[in-house]
Amino acid sequence: MTNTRLEYNKRLQEVEVYFSTLKLLDSGNCSIKCVDILGKEIIKAIDNELSTILKANGFLLLYNLVESTIRKSVDAILNSIHNTSVTFGDLSKELKKLWIKQEGRNANSDKILTIANIILENKLLTFKRDCVNISGNIDAQEIRKILKQVGGGTIENGRRLKDIKDKRNYLAHGDFSFSEIGKDYSVNDLVKYKDDTKEYLSKVLDEIQSYIDNQKFLNI
Repeated sequence: MTNTRLEYNKRLQEVEVYFSTLKLLDSGNCSIKCVDILGKEIIKAIDNELSTILKANGFLLLYNLVESTIRKSVDAILNSIHNTSVTFGDLSKELKKLWIKQEGRNANSDKILTIANIILENKLLTFKRDCVNISGNIDAQEIRKILKQVGGGTIENGRRLKDIKDKRNYLAHGDFSFSEIGKDYSVNDLVKYKDDTKEYLSKVLDEIQSYIDNQKFLNI
């Protein structure tokens, strides 16, 4: 879980740096100034179109933070299970279902026999990384589904994560341009999205930490 929090803090810092720069757009007329190799000063005004593009890009950064945090959190759970060296009987009801679902994909009679032998002979189990489906459509509802699959607690609210997911998908699939997405939001609007995302993910990380520390994946 330490690595998960380190990665989260690294990506959160990227978001904070970007959003602190975005805030400058509300302070007045802004421009980009650079000096070329000949010493000539070049100034590019940040006009309204560029401003809207920069704001829309904020949704991509926020979604990246969300999906990365959830992927790393699931990895932390699976690593903890592997480090505990469990058999089928050791697992909680939710994890038993998850393992059977993983092993039973496209199972023929030979595969079913293998699964039965692993259970009956108390062999150690492994979980594959994709045993928990993490699509490119992560929002608060999807996070709750993932936590439910592993027997974790429920984190309420997080409504803004759906907007972030939707905007990210619109941009990724070309449904709307960056200008079209960014024009409807002020910098203050985006800061609220960032703050709410940060608060929600903090609660998720605390829940995952408690889940691992208390070995809630075990049948105890």
